[in-house]
Amino acid sequence: MLDACAPGARIEPREHRNWVHYNGQTYYGLPLGKHGKSRQNAEIQKGHVKKMARFFEILPCAQQHLNL
Repeated sequence: MLDACAPGARIEPREHRNWVHYNGQTYYGLPLGKHGKSRQNAEIQKGHVKKMARFFEILPCAQQHLNL
């Protein structure tokens, strides 16, 4: 979804959350997922994705890609 709706977005893994950088802004609240090995490809609740999409003002595009 980020590739299509926010080209050039970059995810920076941090200790407790992922930071997403796009268009000169940084979204600090994307969860890493559950503890353990599942953090590599974590399933993130759609509420977090919607909040990030609103922050970056890409919600209409995100809704098309993710059925939010």
